[in-house]
Amino acid sequence: MKLYNTLTRNFTNYGQTKKVNIYGCGPTVYNYIHIGNARAIITVDLLVSFLQFQQIEVNYIQNYTDIDNKIINKATAEEKTEQQIAEFYIKAFEEDVFNLNVRTPTKRVRVTEHIKDIITFVQKLVKIDATYEVNGSVYFNITNYQTEYGKLANKKLAELAVNARIDHDANKHSQYDFALWKQTTEGISFPFYDQKSKLYQGRPGWHTECVVLIDKFFHKETIDIHAGGIDLVFPHHENERIQFLAKNKSEIAKIWMHNGHLNVADEKMSKSLNNTILVRNFIKLYGANTLRYLLYTTNYTQPLNVTESLISSAQGETGKIFKVLKAMNLYLAEYDLNYNLIKHGENIKKVLAELGNNLNSPNVLTIISKMIKIINGQLRDKKLDLQLASDFYNIIFNIINFNFNLPVISGEIRRYLLEWIKSKNNKDFVKADELRKILLKKDIL
Repeated sequence: MKLYNTLTRNFTNYGQTKKVNIYGCGPTVYNYIHIGNARAIITVDLLVSFLQFQQIEVNYIQNYTDIDNKIINKATAEEKTEQQIAEFYIKAFEEDVFNLNVRTPTKRVRVTEHIKDIITFVQKLVKIDATYEVNGSVYFNITNYQTEYGKLANKKLAELAVNARIDHDANKHSQYDFALWKQTTEGISFPFYDQKSKLYQGRPGWHTECVVLIDKFFHKETIDIHAGGIDLVFPHHENERIQFLAKNKSEIAKIWMHNGHLNVADEKMSKSLNNTILVRNFIKLYGANTLRYLLYTTNYTQPLNVTESLISSAQGETGKIFKVLKAMNLYLAEYDLNYNLIKHGENIKKVLAELGNNLNSPNVLTIISKMIKIINGQLRDKKLDLQLASDFYNIIFNIINFNFNLPVISGEIRRYLLEWIKSKNNKDFVKADELRKILLKKDIL
């Protein structure tokens, strides 16, 4: 397997392994997720499915940022507590990813459950003189790490200022320094004591939360893959990397895996443009499989422009997949056959090879399209290749993780089906039509 590595700006060959450690930046839980968020989530889900299908153990951690200014502002506006806002949107997030058929990570971790770990981590950075304190806030001091800082974004310090999402703070010695611990009396706050037992009442900085969770749950070891959207490269991931490097003298991740931007009709999604598409709204309008197919049409590393024509095309293609799956089910029921999902044929090998090449999902869709044409021809001739059918089923459901709600053909339904086929063959069209109506009502045909 090879993946594009943002840090090296090249492909990293991963080789044979029995276990993969992955960390993915999760949502700040103050609003519903949109389809741009879904791209990052489904990209990692595809990777996890690909690995697990090959019997590779995956240890995948995702966080919930449940303490943040945005949550405080939302709570104030709605006259609720921060905990109430966080709980509501965590539940909403889990509903959305369930509806997208996203596999549950090994752990989903709330930041507020690990404040002590964050404090301990920051205290260790204080101890090695990687920080300074101003007015009760603790900042990471970039000065001592200038040779390393900026490597992930592939920019020198002077270049990082251009269009950078840097928090402006008069307390900072340098604009590139960032808060590890913010002094605040607004919203939830926690006591932090330095080595001299001085109290800093406040809460953790955003850039410190993820690195602490990685440090804790992966036992201070370099993880295999750190995933997230391209917009997180700088400053968020850059700041994660430098903290881990300062504390542990090692890289936080072997591979940095970032998905490209998602635009809507050639414009970046934003509240100001009023073009943000929420996942739950998209699913209601077009279906979850349409979104997954749409995201697979372009390699995850590339920008993706969502248009009405692209959505319509994705709907059409998923309709074809569903139709052939139903037809295969009917064929198996008619001849009393079963899939053999354990044995893998050439098409499985082709799909795994494409996904092993930086998750080349567009080529996988091409393979699926070719398989549909062959399967439809075989169904017309009543000569379905069971290995081909089994491969198709595995690819759709167990590798690229679509979720088509196929009707179950019970013994009773099968008797209707066989009687319908017999009536047609005997040219008893009145009875055949009656049975057809029953089968249509039960969504079998």
